[in-house]
Amino acid sequence: NKFNWQIASTFSVRHMRQYSIAASLRMEMQAGVARRLFAEGAVLVLVDVPERAEVGIDYNCWTVGPRFRGIKMIPPGFHFVFYSAVSRQGQPAPRTGFFHFFQSQEVLVKRWDPRIEDLTEEGITAQTVERVRAGLRDLDSSLGPYPYDSLKKWVSLTNHISQELVARVQPVNGKISSVTQLQSEELPTPMEASDSNPTFSHPTSKSEEKSEEGELEREWKEEEDDKRGEEAKEAGENLTPGGVFAGVGEFPSSHKPERTDTLQLPQLKYKAEAALRFSEIPKQKYPDGATPSQITLYNMDLSYTLTTMLKRCYGNNEKEILGELQFAFICFIVGHVYDAFEHWKALVKLLCSCEEALHNYTDLFTNFISVLHFHLKEIPEDFFIDIVSRNNFLTVTLQVFFSNLESCTTASRALVKRGLQFRENLTKRYKWDFSTESDEFAPTVVDV
Repeated sequence: NKFNWQIASTFSVRHMRQYSIAASLRMEMQAGVARRLFAEGAVLVLVDVPERAEVGIDYNCWTVGPRFRGIKMIPPGFHFVFYSAVSRQGQPAPRTGFFHFFQSQEVLVKRWDPRIEDLTEEGITAQTVERVRAGLRDLDSSLGPYPYDSLKKWVSLTNHISQELVARVQPVNGKISSVTQLQSEELPTPMEASDSNPTFSHPTSKSEEKSEEGELEREWKEEEDDKRGEEAKEAGENLTPGGVFAGVGEFPSSHKPERTDTLQLPQLKYKAEAALRFSEIPKQKYPDGATPSQITLYNMDLSYTLTTMLKRCYGNNEKEILGELQFAFICFIVGHVYDAFEHWKALVKLLCSCEEALHNYTDLFTNFISVLHFHLKEIPEDFFIDIVSRNNFLTVTLQVFFSNLESCTTASRALVKRGLQFRENLTKRYKWDFSTESDEFAPTVVDV
């Protein structure tokens, strides 16, 4: 027993020493990273952001305190900055954000505009930025450090996103808003409306009435005007030059034609400058001149659609479609943009529905598996379940992908192996069943 205790004691001491050395190395490494980021990292200075507002970068979010002036030690590269005003009751407003590729030692300055409750660069000149840069030492205690521990996750979720892609697909105004931006169209004047819409009438002169109305209708109208004029005088109300009540149409309420809905309510439309400009997936999934039987095959295997989209939207750059997939995911999971989630689903479904392309685009699908792996780690397992059909979008879609991997005889062995390992991992982690084929992907037969 004494011998065993000595062995255990020796092992415990040795283990503690190893742990102490590992902890010391980690601390030295973190200190080294901190010194490097302090020297090379970028700085985001935010002026006049109100207290209790929410401000975040990438996967990190904070509540603004009285001394907050921004974020320092930001690793150079691609980042997403987001923010929300908070009401007096503590309710945050919808999230807004912007993407930015920070350069080494860059100083980015934005100020809070209380009128629009948004960050802006209005009034921020090059001289302003240089003054801020010169005074960074005084600002240092009011700048929060970028949480370096979260950088690895962020890079794994955004490593295919390029500056060119962001410039192409982000809104023209550069803002990612969780609320759909709408604007009302200018309504036509009564004169314009009557010219284009015969159901809307506006007061006309007596000379116009004589030229447009029949004899009986004119006599009836004159009697009605006289009667209403006498009532108005008794009530002390003002009359319009046409002899009718101010603010009332020509006809009595029982005969007055109704205005159309287009004139009763403002016409709303999307703000073009605030809309995400995602690549459009081709609606025609087969080449011109395809026979009915070929159309059936092209709708089962979307390789032709993928090839067309890669050529049309990305200049055959396979990395760009993965970058757009990651961009849509970040807009949804961090920016809270639902339209981005729908586009993410559409791209996933497209890539999972290809069989012939597995041979032609081995690198694309190998990287697609990695991208999807990191995405799924950030989403609850029951998130994709349809509350109506109870079908899980991902299990249904990935079942097709794994089936295509197994049936494609020309696909790379390494790709097939990686895909099936991914399936095993998902089965163990989420208990998802990929053995049952959904009716949604059953073949569609075209009658000749």
